[in-house]
Amino acid sequence: MARRRKAGERSTIDRLWRASRGGLAVVLIFSAFVNVLKFAMPLYLLQVLDRIPASRSLETLVMLTAITAVALAAGYALDIVRGRMMGRWSAWIEANLGPEIMRLGTGYGDARDEQNTDQALTDLAAVSRFAGRSMLRWLDLIWAPVFIFGVYLIHPVLGFVAIGATALLVLMGVLQDRTTSPSRRAASAARRDGGELVRTLDRNRESVGGLQMGENLTAQWRRKETGRLVERQTTDARGDMFRTLMGGLGQYMRIGLLAVGVWLVVLDQISLGSIFAARVMAGFGFRLVEGAVRNWRGTREARDAYVRLVKHLSPADAAPVSVLKGIETAPMVLDSVGHRYPYQRNSLFRRLSLSIEPGEFLLITGPAGAGKTTLTRILVGLIAPRYGTARLGDVDVTRLPPDMRGRLIGYMPQHTELFDATIRENIARMGDAPLEEVVEVAKLVGIHDFVVELPEGYDTVIGSGNSGILSGSQRKRIGMARAFFGHPRLIVLDEPSANLDSPSRRVMEAAMKSRRAAGATIIATQAIDSPRLSRLADRNLTLGDKIEITEKQRGSSRRAKLRTVK
Repeated sequence: MARRRKAGERSTIDRLWRASRGGLAVVLIFSAFVNVLKFAMPLYLLQVLDRIPASRSLETLVMLTAITAVALAAGYALDIVRGRMMGRWSAWIEANLGPEIMRLGTGYGDARDEQNTDQALTDLAAVSRFAGRSMLRWLDLIWAPVFIFGVYLIHPVLGFVAIGATALLVLMGVLQDRTTSPSRRAASAARRDGGELVRTLDRNRESVGGLQMGENLTAQWRRKETGRLVERQTTDARGDMFRTLMGGLGQYMRIGLLAVGVWLVVLDQISLGSIFAARVMAGFGFRLVEGAVRNWRGTREARDAYVRLVKHLSPADAAPVSVLKGIETAPMVLDSVGHRYPYQRNSLFRRLSLSIEPGEFLLITGPAGAGKTTLTRILVGLIAPRYGTARLGDVDVTRLPPDMRGRLIGYMPQHTELFDATIRENIARMGDAPLEEVVEVAKLVGIHDFVVELPEGYDTVIGSGNSGILSGSQRKRIGMARAFFGHPRLIVLDEPSANLDSPSRRVMEAAMKSRRAAGATIIATQAIDSPRLSRLADRNLTLGDKIEITEKQRGSSRRAKLRTVK
């Protein structure tokens, strides 16, 4: 039985945090040493400027200089080491979560439909980038008050100058974020719209070229791009203004510390070395806060990305389910299934109950929009029905582990989707399967002779970049071969005879007969009633205003009608 997640068991991200604790503890220790060693410079200035001129001890000067140089070198070395550690941790995060996101993105079910794999990978990159680059800034930020407090210990007035400048810096950061957020969001929306328009153009090049839609699409893209550029200019102008102000504030702080420090020296309250020591410590604290302020937007985006990532991965942690042995021979059961989409007022079908035994052939027919494609998607677990359940044996199809679902179910959608890969890889479901198994199903659907005549045979690369190699019928056959590959328990074909001529349809029917003889359940959908397929089918399910199930028994037909609410 598949392992069920136990109460208290950690999620994927929790396990990664647990595995990272030791390394993060070392980074924290290194961060403490890096920042403590920064005090070597102000202490050096205090000693050299205040005591060496009075004592005129060159030996002491050499010793203090050597000690300070070693301390600074140790600090720089630790900084490099912890930076490399964080970089490796960043890559480790992507290496562990990236495959999990891809695995989840290729699964079935409503939870998967609601999640965007590309967005999740983008979020992962943002989190990884923060871990590798920006996180150290925030680990160092906790030392900023320590440096500013050191200035305060030298003299409270100098401390207040440093505190005031730091407070103004934080205020500028808040104002920058608030004044640039609307233009940033508008620019991002325009960039997304423009990118989607370009992708749509790439997907529909034939229609665009054949209907001469290029000028209109270019005009739309130009309008979106113009809006994006205007918003980006606004964002850049405001950002440059605040960056200049922040840099100027740092200069004014240093001037203020120097002026106030000299004034305090004149009053004989501090020494000359104290001025430079306070200036160095205030500069350390100011730069730490400035680095955090400059990275505030990126940090907030990384936080939002992390929240989305946790939400995205949570279904994968709840997905494992116990499955009894013998599911390969269990019937496919529709138990009072009904469905409607959020934008629809009426259900496509209701209270549909059906049990499909291994070896049976069910033909689903009905007019356009009756719900045939929706029902096939429910059968393979791509979506969950709004009412009732679709089960393989006693297990909801959407809850089956992806590897088991892939082994048990073969599916060909209405629109055949091929990947930018070889014919062999496309038939083998992008796996590294033995060529013999690929050839077996290729012969079954009648595509083998065509493939071997190609210059590179089964190693011919197809997909969006080589769409001219295959006709619509040949693409359909490759999709059908992929559905048959691996001898799945359940085969679901949506509009398999579309774009097929009479000889190709006969090959398809022979292939379904062969799979049926092997004990597989074949479910085919048709846009119109096919007499040949109707004769092959054990049962016909007709969707529409009335749902009808016609079942063949011993050469005769028995018809049962299920009432539906439209």
